[in-house]
Amino acid sequence: MDSKFQWFKDSPLGIFVHWGIYSAIGRGEWVLHQEKMSLDEYDKHFNDFSAKNYNPEIWAAAAKNAGATYMVLTAKHHDGFCLFDTDSTDRNSVKHGPKRDLIRPYVEACRKYGLKVGIYFSPTDWGFEVFNVGPEKAPQAWNAYIEAVHLQVRELMSNYGTIDLLWYDGAPNFNGTSFLNKDTLKAAELNAMVRSLQPQIIINNRSGHPGDFHTAEQILTPPQDHDRLWEACMTMNLHWGYFPADQYYKHTFSILKDLTGVASAGGHMLLNIGPREDGSIVETELDKLREIGNWMKNCHEAVSGVNRIDISGATYGCTSCKDNFVYIYVHWAHKNHKVIIPRCKYQFTKAIMLNNNRELSFEFKNSSLIIDIPDVEGIILPVIKLYRR
Repeated sequence: MDSKFQWFKDSPLGIFVHWGIYSAIGRGEWVLHQEKMSLDEYDKHFNDFSAKNYNPEIWAAAAKNAGATYMVLTAKHHDGFCLFDTDSTDRNSVKHGPKRDLIRPYVEACRKYGLKVGIYFSPTDWGFEVFNVGPEKAPQAWNAYIEAVHLQVRELMSNYGTIDLLWYDGAPNFNGTSFLNKDTLKAAELNAMVRSLQPQIIINNRSGHPGDFHTAEQILTPPQDHDRLWEACMTMNLHWGYFPADQYYKHTFSILKDLTGVASAGGHMLLNIGPREDGSIVETELDKLREIGNWMKNCHEAVSGVNRIDISGATYGCTSCKDNFVYIYVHWAHKNHKVIIPRCKYQFTKAIMLNNNRELSFEFKNSSLIIDIPDVEGIILPVIKLYRR
């Protein structure tokens, strides 16, 4: 593996941040599209996007304490509003709303807290009329649109020092289709420019080219190629952008269950937060990050840089391995406080509960490995570390 990918392979968790004009409206990041707003109607909310309590160091500290190693911020979502200064459009945070560049303090906060810097950028732009028309009907306007997209990416890759990760995205137009593909976007040219400016950057698979890693959205399905880097990007509730009516937050156990499930398949999770229009994080989301961080204090090694292993998850959960260790993620313990691993072909010399560093007793019986796990009350998701013979 190229050394530039190692940090991503070893990452147990990243934090996604969806934040923009839609945060001021408070009905999710797709509100312009879903409610079929006119652009004029949508842009009336520019000044509601105040960022008056925006302190990305709070974001970075929360991410770091949760055990994350990188963040990804929506520099431009599908609505076309840029959180940075750009020569391509007046629809940006320097001309409207906060009246300042919001990317630079984010980048600086990531660096201060030792986080890798991720930038989300959607080539989709509902603010361009030609996005609904397509390149064949309006080739000149389409070329101008693509030039603007390339310029925006160039600005992001040129003006903020080292950027570690570029996260492309895409969406259909107001007619439910999309004319964007690797050719109409000139994705090969775009990515070549990115790599010339940021040689160590890693890029996801949403520009039309395979990129450096696979993204699974709201699902835990890994790529077919087991050697391919991948992440599962997940929300805490049901939306990415701030939506105060959506109080359907997942239990922390559910988030950790997904995180360990992804780890067992050789990937990691990119977990989303959706700050308010002023830049503050919703308290429920902060609480979830704290609870994840408390679990990570003891279990970080079990989800960092781990690999698949052919041990059955049976009825208890799933597994992974690293070096000479096997990690058992206990999603469901049996009534008698035991974990049973059927047809286990590996031999082990020691077992400990990572959550509290307690040594556990175990035995082999009828080809099954049976591990006693008493005293798990208060542990959100137990993790057993097995030492291979």
